[in-house]
Amino acid sequence: MTGVPGSTQAPLVWIAGTGWDGVAGTDRRLVEAVSQYRQVLWVDPPVAASPAQIFDAARRTLTGAGNVAATEWVTGSVLRLRVLAPPGVTRPGIRSITAVCLNRAVISALASVGWLPEAVVLAFPQARFPARVPGRRIFYVTDDWLAGSGLMGLSRRAMKRAMAFNVERSHVVAAVSRSLVEHLQTMLPSRQPHQPVGTPEFVVLPNGCPQPAAGDPPVRDNVAGLVGQLNERLDLDVLEAVVAAGVQVRVIGPRTDRDPGFGRRLDAFLEMDSVEWQGPLDPKELPGQLATLGAGLTPYTDSTFNRASFPLKTLEYLAAGLGVVATDSPAVRWLRTRHVTVGRSPQDFAQAVVEVLRNRTDGAGELDRRAFAANHTWDSRAREFLRLATPSRATSQADA
Repeated sequence: MTGVPGSTQAPLVWIAGTGWDGVAGTDRRLVEAVSQYRQVLWVDPPVAASPAQIFDAARRTLTGAGNVAATEWVTGSVLRLRVLAPPGVTRPGIRSITAVCLNRAVISALASVGWLPEAVVLAFPQARFPARVPGRRIFYVTDDWLAGSGLMGLSRRAMKRAMAFNVERSHVVAAVSRSLVEHLQTMLPSRQPHQPVGTPEFVVLPNGCPQPAAGDPPVRDNVAGLVGQLNERLDLDVLEAVVAAGVQVRVIGPRTDRDPGFGRRLDAFLEMDSVEWQGPLDPKELPGQLATLGAGLTPYTDSTFNRASFPLKTLEYLAAGLGVVATDSPAVRWLRTRHVTVGRSPQDFAQAVVEVLRNRTDGAGELDRRAFAANHTWDSRAREFLRLATPSRATSQADA
């Protein structure tokens, strides 16, 4: 374990929904911004231990070596914790053991560095707030986990119980969209005589974007770009209409689709002459790619999951200076900007893309888009989050 810069501010515990090495989504990007102000214990989702790891844990227990948390510094101020649990991590009967493993691992990791956390952030759909860990409890919902439980291969019933448990025990319940916040409010019992922390504060904390591009607007190609994971959330009717309108499309991102029928259709789209699929890129290469595109596409189906989401790509396009065409969603309406054109049908969407590409050399418009995105950076979201985490907003306390 290496050193970490000293800090007079109390650290945070962040129980994440994805591992640090996974696709960088809301958790990772917000924590990277928050860690500019606070030290963070990032907790990976529990994974099944191998037989050798189970044997080693038993050996340490029998020899009195105790629990040694599997931690590593992944940045100068983010300490990553890997949590091991028995095989069948999310299965009935094993889930309670997994919860104990997570709880003990967090306590051990905090003890190893002598941290007393200011807040515990829970952003993992099946976990519960760990017991005997002090700090202000913040339940942060980054997607409609219940609607997406099937895609994640998780039990909807178990997830709903865990979420209701966490809502009732939170100081703050935050979510990336208004519809998610409203749904979470319905999970709070109307009468709460035994609620540990009082009525929680419900807050919309949307996704953010990187710092906007700087300098003069670049020379842009007559190409529309689709950036992000390629899966069943995408509206292929819309994408096919864009190609049918004579638009060149550059696709950047990994495939994460599961449905065979969707996969075959996605295969056909990616193989079209007017489509260039670059696959996943190193995040450091993305700004250079965005600087060459003429339009950004956010083409999602009208589903419960998508209506509750806040797509990362829309703000990222704007931060790069791109004009955006998106399908209708509450997140788009929340932004309230003329720099995002809504396509309400595949044909309308395709025509809007043609129009945005036609105006891709509008330097003043590009600078306006960057200025708009500057109000929605991850740094601004981090500062908003830290206001929610301050103890002055409520008395920090631990479970009995």
